[in-house]
Amino acid sequence: MKSRISRRRFLQGTIAAGAAAATLPSLSLIAGEVEHSTPSGVTYAQNWCEMCFWKCGLTAKVVDGKVTKLEGQKSCPSNFGKLCAKGNSGVFQLYDPDRLKKPLIRTGERGSGQFKEVSWDEAIKYVAEKCNALKGKYGPETFTLFAHGSGEHSFVDLLHIMGSPNICIPSYAQCTGSRDIGWALTYGKPVGGKEPVDSENAKCIMLLGRNIAEALHVGELQDFINGCANGAYVIYVDPRYSKTAAKANKYMMIKPGTDTALVLAMINYILVKEIYNKDFVDNYTYGLEELKEHVRQYTVKWAAGITEIPEQDIIEAANKLCEAAPHCYIHPGRRLTRYGTDTQFVRAIAILNALMGNWEQPGGIYKPVPLKLDTPHMVHDLEKVDTERADGAGTEFPIASTDLGLANKMMQAIAQQKHPLKGMFVYGCNPFHNQGSADTVEKAIKASELIVTCEIYMTDTAWYSDVILPESTYLERYDPIIITSRKSGYIQYREPAVPPLHDTLGGWEIAARLSKAMGYENHFMDVREYNKEFLESIGLTEENMKKHGCLVGAEGDPFPIASGAEPEFHTPSGKAELFSSMMDDLGYEAMPSYEAPPMPRGDEFRLLFGRLSFHTHARTQNNAWLLALHHSQVELWINSERAKNLGIKNGDDVCIVKGDKKSHACIAKVVDNIHKDAIFIPHGFGSVSKMLTRISGVGARDSDFTSDETDPISGSAGFHNGFVKVVKA
Repeated sequence: MKSRISRRRFLQGTIAAGAAAATLPSLSLIAGEVEHSTPSGVTYAQNWCEMCFWKCGLTAKVVDGKVTKLEGQKSCPSNFGKLCAKGNSGVFQLYDPDRLKKPLIRTGERGSGQFKEVSWDEAIKYVAEKCNALKGKYGPETFTLFAHGSGEHSFVDLLHIMGSPNICIPSYAQCTGSRDIGWALTYGKPVGGKEPVDSENAKCIMLLGRNIAEALHVGELQDFINGCANGAYVIYVDPRYSKTAAKANKYMMIKPGTDTALVLAMINYILVKEIYNKDFVDNYTYGLEELKEHVRQYTVKWAAGITEIPEQDIIEAANKLCEAAPHCYIHPGRRLTRYGTDTQFVRAIAILNALMGNWEQPGGIYKPVPLKLDTPHMVHDLEKVDTERADGAGTEFPIASTDLGLANKMMQAIAQQKHPLKGMFVYGCNPFHNQGSADTVEKAIKASELIVTCEIYMTDTAWYSDVILPESTYLERYDPIIITSRKSGYIQYREPAVPPLHDTLGGWEIAARLSKAMGYENHFMDVREYNKEFLESIGLTEENMKKHGCLVGAEGDPFPIASGAEPEFHTPSGKAELFSSMMDDLGYEAMPSYEAPPMPRGDEFRLLFGRLSFHTHARTQNNAWLLALHHSQVELWINSERAKNLGIKNGDDVCIVKGDKKSHACIAKVVDNIHKDAIFIPHGFGSVSKMLTRISGVGARDSDFTSDETDPISGSAGFHNGFVKVVKA
């Protein structure tokens, strides 16, 4: 009889930060001091970067009260002393005249851009009175939150105090939800925010659309570069020849939407040839015979016809991985919100990794080594709200995280008003750009009676808000100390390099003021009070952190299986599951199958979008330093043959069209090395907000043209079934 594991334990596993960790005495000051002299007029402040969410450690150099340079902390495991272009441009963000400078209350119609500047007392009182009225009329569940960034927990805690469960961290439904659920169904634990792939020691690396060279998660990229330098054979699969493709030994241009077919054919080939890691598979996996029978139909010949990748290339990729096993990996991916079938795609990737036997092996998947510390709580007497959510997480989608929520489904719920969702809070994110349908966001805004945005810029979402609460940038504020885990566990410290330049506050102070004004008695700790208590509990002081910035715990073992330990899989069978018992119990298909996505018509293109190496998450697109790197041009990649048929030449101004929607102008990048079915644009442009002075009306807002489909297992979004036309501007 199969053993069972509870849904609650599974959900806890998908969001856990880690289990067995370094013990308290192992925390040692091995980070090394910041090597700077401090002449008169020059000071240094410790921080972590907030230009994306990799949290690279940095030190800000301040000369006569002005930040002049940001430098990477040499021993921070997130970046080991390096900063990317985005990280360096944080100086410009600090001094950007486009920043929000004072609290604002809307005076005209939503979207008119008409606001009045008010004091913090007036803004806080206005929001508190509106919220109390809404709560009295509709109940506490009327409030929703969309939040992302280092300060997100301030507003998460505020929503719990207010009594609402409807909290969404958009990166889950819009990026990692399908991936982490697919991984947890297979191994009993999610991938986690810093993908634990050991590139440095890998002999073979396979990447399916993971453009690792341009994502510029600095530590991850450094590991990848070191792996390449050490001789790793790199296989890169993508409809577009990206910068990562240029680093690969083998690039395979794939027909968009057919990745699952490729992986299933590789699994079949490996099983038929019996070149998988027999020791690991026989001892530590569940469902091998069922898998063999299931994938019998997915031959290499069949996959070649589906994917448009030659049979020999598929065979060679499979052989290269098996020759390198267990010192190899197939990257679990990051933004796995593509075709609405992504949980099963990730299951296929996880199964292929299991056949390599690379779990907790050098060059494969390592075990993050966290620090297990008993930290204080920023909010005293806080009870998590555990009532039914409006987005279906935990009910309609039973294994979706109820802590992180489904931002796509929540926005739909607000728009449809099946529940009276009338009060929307937005912290540090931009739903107009991160949802699959800008139309749905607009409907949700019209259905809401109060929209409060906490931001540093007048984003498109802020432009349509009722109240805007300006947050200090990361270089102007303290935040609670964070704990991060890679091959070592480490703590990071943030202090202001300069006082706030404008009338802005940190997220924690804003949330505390709102809570008090609404009449709640929960006590928010001051950030510095929290940090002091945190450090005292482990025998350190704030002076330690001001000196080091990042403190690393003593090394643990990221490869316990390679060291002889027995693996632990928190799955129903206690093994890595090729056949998923939980999926079977819930009525889902227990093993992944290929499901053909919808295809564009002859005159259409599939819209693909993604990151550039100098932009991320729509928070860097208005940065003048970064815009200068590409002359403020937004390129649209289009296949040479298709462009010729449309009379489009390289450098032409072109627009994307879908129904009655038409984008602002992009610059045609006419190339052979993108699949003829697809076009590609960088994410985060096409803003309507007039206060983003450098990019307002420039490029395409992808959310106007993407699909807004739902993965039936994870509840996450599927963006890449959006079909468009391209015309000359």
